[in-house]
Amino acid sequence: MILKDTVLINDNWKFILEDCSDNIFAKTEYDDSSWEVHTLPHDWDTFFAPDKDNLSGAGGGYAKAGTGWYRKVVSFDKDELNGFRYELIFEGIYMESTVFVNGKKAGGKNYGYSTFSVDITDKLETGENIISVRVNNSKQPNSRWYTGSGIYRDVYLRKTKDLCIDLFGVKSDTNTIADDLSFATVDLKTKLENYSDKDKDIVIRWTIKDKEEKEIATTGASLWVKANDSAEAASMMYVKNPELWSTKNPYLYSLETKVFEGEILVDSRVERIGIRSAEFTRDKGFLLNGERIKIKGVCLHHDSGLFGAAFHKEVWRERLETLKEMGVNGIRCSHNPPAPAFLDLCDEMGFIVMDEIFDEWTLGKNKNENYYSDKPSYGFSQFFSSDAENEIRTMLRRDYNHPSIVLWSIGNEIPEQGYASGGKIAKALTNIVHEEDPKRLSTSACDNIASLPGLSTKDEFLDSIDVVGYNYVGRWRERAERFYEDDKIAHPDRLFIGTENPAVSGDRGDYSLDKENNFNYITASLTHEALWRFTKSRDYVAGDYIWTGFDYLGEAFWPRRGANFGPIDTAGFKKDAFYYFKSIWNKDDVTLHLLPHWNFEGEEGAFKQVLCYTNCERVKLYLNGEFISEKSSAPCPRFGATKSWDDETRRHQPTTGDLHLSWDVPFKEGELRAEGYIGDKLVKECVVKTTGKTAKLEASVKNVGEFSFVELSAIDKDGALVPNANPVIFTEYDDTLEFIGMDAGNMLDLTGYKEEKRAMLAGKLLAVFKKKENAKKSTVLFKSEGISDLKVDII
Repeated sequence: MILKDTVLINDNWKFILEDCSDNIFAKTEYDDSSWEVHTLPHDWDTFFAPDKDNLSGAGGGYAKAGTGWYRKVVSFDKDELNGFRYELIFEGIYMESTVFVNGKKAGGKNYGYSTFSVDITDKLETGENIISVRVNNSKQPNSRWYTGSGIYRDVYLRKTKDLCIDLFGVKSDTNTIADDLSFATVDLKTKLENYSDKDKDIVIRWTIKDKEEKEIATTGASLWVKANDSAEAASMMYVKNPELWSTKNPYLYSLETKVFEGEILVDSRVERIGIRSAEFTRDKGFLLNGERIKIKGVCLHHDSGLFGAAFHKEVWRERLETLKEMGVNGIRCSHNPPAPAFLDLCDEMGFIVMDEIFDEWTLGKNKNENYYSDKPSYGFSQFFSSDAENEIRTMLRRDYNHPSIVLWSIGNEIPEQGYASGGKIAKALTNIVHEEDPKRLSTSACDNIASLPGLSTKDEFLDSIDVVGYNYVGRWRERAERFYEDDKIAHPDRLFIGTENPAVSGDRGDYSLDKENNFNYITASLTHEALWRFTKSRDYVAGDYIWTGFDYLGEAFWPRRGANFGPIDTAGFKKDAFYYFKSIWNKDDVTLHLLPHWNFEGEEGAFKQVLCYTNCERVKLYLNGEFISEKSSAPCPRFGATKSWDDETRRHQPTTGDLHLSWDVPFKEGELRAEGYIGDKLVKECVVKTTGKTAKLEASVKNVGEFSFVELSAIDKDGALVPNANPVIFTEYDDTLEFIGMDAGNMLDLTGYKEEKRAMLAGKLLAVFKKKENAKKSTVLFKSEGISDLKVDII
């Protein structure tokens, strides 16, 4: 969304991690010269190592939290203030923020994930003005995952006249798409605010442009807006031969809205929109533009490794591109509205989004490390009765125009699902969804359907939402085999979706078998394999969002700082599980991946289970050139004979019904090689070798927005990656660079991200830098004991 006369004001914010009495930090005369200077977005928790004694605890990733203050100077001359209004737009502050201008309270927000605006017009003066923001994240624990602390999303200053478009006042909706795609109709609404003492006679003009900025449709409406009131205009546009938005072709138009008073342009806005239809059905699951699409989704928290909660669009573009490569087509925003630019990326890249608002309603959840602790927990339940309606309406209005969003989630694993009051609250929230958005449906992610007596989700709750969301559908009793089937029989008209189900967990490069609960790389994918075979072969299940797409901070017990549930770690490195999902979800690319590594010194002759994730029809495995055997897995879903009982599809007998292949191979130094075949054609090879010790470091540099990502690898004398190398790496850099941090994705590494040393994990390490203004060429030095220094130039 591009707003007229709106500027980003992320630079030069003063900061102190400290509180004060009587809000003296907000006073204009206060001397803040000793405060740190930061560029937003800013998450102060990333500047501290996790500490077991921090009150945020296991849920919050043992983060620092606390209370902090920000201050910024903005200046205006007399003409800039005369006849104009100003508002600050904060896209996210965690949490309990209070905004002051020149020492006077101007607004704030309790909830830490919503965009909000603060009208500062009557508090501004000619010359310098002091914006101060108090952020109170001291009430701990208040979350079951890492939240970060501070102004962690963008901040804008918006200038308007007395007559302007409401902040979330433009709505666009696909009404009709002709079967032959000859035309589509688009519904339009625009809400105007009149802050003046005079009635206004207004004309609104809407224009839709294609990607080449060519006008393809235009319309207009007149509107009478009373003094100190608001009004809404509506119209419809006819678009010839529309390009439909889809996961494969996420085509976006631009919608330009202009507001005129007479011949004078008083306000304007540009939104990106998509023309598409989205429907959940009882028997065919999810339909996008009338075509059945199986949602292959992931759940995502809002943190991004060493950046913490601080949102950077290009960092997230990089992450989402990795998910696209894996075959993901859906994102669940767990468990809160994301940054607006995150949804812009989902629109651009073609993801099917479930936007979610709450993790708790009136009943709070225990965030303590000891779930039976009598210590208090905090969270949104403190504010639900006073703030819930405003927060859900804010999400619905802010995110309305995103074509990627197909479903609104009113809550995640809400305790009230098993209480008599739950259905009433769910109905009230669903009614708000329908009032704000007549096209999209509501859901809630339920984790107690058919659970223990007295705790099971009540039918009144499920009847109050449009699409029933199942978390861990195979958790209870015979549902580990039957999944959704019993409920489909009992409720044939129900709409089904997997809102959260297990992925393939584990630490990157960990192939040890002495794990508690018998969880290891051999068994890691089995739960998901069973569920995916069921989901893929039942059209009525819309799809699944797995937990999670990336590893994330928080929700882990000491000495871990985060959870390892994703197929990609916090540094962005791909785990073996990435290739498992790619093999079943991405049919546009050939996948052939072997695990584990082949560095088992001293274990000669010991049998190792070798796994292969592949979408090849059959695979031949060799050890040191000697053929072991050929294996193949049954297709998913399976298909029987099509012509006669003994036709070709019946005669091909797979060696396993699993979605991976496996061999028991006695360890011997050398080379494992897999050959993947489709039909009789060799289409891909994969080699895993025994390597030597680390002889040197290698680096690749990639510019990601304003950041330089330096990926370090441990390499042996023959140039091969050493997959079990974990040396400690030290970094030195010149004064043209800002050091952002290092991460290897190791949740057991409790080093602060901004420390200038960190151990590799499985031969990999990520270091991130940001060039200072006007820097052209920069140099970084990486050192490690017993390994040659590596000098890296950043251009």
